[in-house]
Amino acid sequence: MRTALVHGERRGSFYGVVLGVWLIIALYAILHDQYLVRIAPEHFTVYHLNELEISNPRLLAAYLALKASVSPGLFLGLAAWLAGRAGSRPKLAPRQIFCAVGLVVVVTELLALLAGGWVHFARVPLYPRGLYPELTLPLMTTQTIQLTCYLAAFLCSAAMLVWMVRKRRA
Repeated sequence: MRTALVHGERRGSFYGVVLGVWLIIALYAILHDQYLVRIAPEHFTVYHLNELEISNPRLLAAYLALKASVSPGLFLGLAAWLAGRAGSRPKLAPRQIFCAVGLVVVVTELLALLAGGWVHFARVPLYPRGLYPELTLPLMTTQTIQLTCYLAAFLCSAAMLVWMVRKRRA
């Protein structure tokens, strides 16, 4: 029995990288939202759609994190596979890709925590007021953390993909 290939690589390797990256992102999102829900439960219970009518705020936060991780996690997994393994250049090992994604997660979270900490102590929003559902300190803190997280994740992921392409060219 032959193993199907995706651009010269076994299909299992392709799926392993894509799903592995998504799993890292999903676990990160769930853990990240677990401390946010303790700061401001209303961030999830009031300002997010609860289509399953989950009554436990921590479970709701975990569900929303998992749901929100699907598209970005799979997209980043696909982009990481393309940057790190597609084509004829030397391939990055899946472990290298996962470590790079882990570094993106750590840097993203540190930047988000710094921004949230600044808002918590300064007691003023970091971003334009229209990006906050309300200006109570807990919601300003959690919303700042989330907005910073999205921005930092995008920028750090882009930097990671550029690094992967350059590393393979060297």
